[in-house]
Amino acid sequence: MLTKFSGCTFREVNRVVVTQNLCDELGHMNIQHYYATLSDGMFKVMALIGMPKEDIPMRRTSFALHKEEAEFIDELKEGDEFYMATALEHIGSKSIIFQNRFFCASDDHILFRAKFISVYMDLNTRAGAPREKD
Repeated sequence: MLTKFSGCTFREVNRVVVTQNLCDELGHMNIQHYYATLSDGMFKVMALIGMPKEDIPMRRTSFALHKEEAEFIDELKEGDEFYMATALEHIGSKSIIFQNRFFCASDDHILFRAKFISVYMDLNTRAGAPREKD
């Protein structure tokens, strides 16, 4: 599913129903599950752009998160259903900027946003490297 938001086209990469075990003592989804959802979604995005996680050990390269900026807009509580969607803001020779959003499944309003600046990393040297061109 594609969602237009603030001039960007976001592609749905995963969908979650908040269960009690995802919630903390405050009664909302715990931050660790936001980042688990983001991590899972980012590997799905990498597969969509031709870099499946199964190839990482052989390829010895991957995008790695360098900087992140997040905003929690509405609480996610038990029973809520949302989907994560991602848009590519910029693709450079060594970096990529992903705009990630959690949207309410019932009405598409935004619940959470995160901007990821990732570098293309050579896993042998543990440093940024130019991205291979297809």
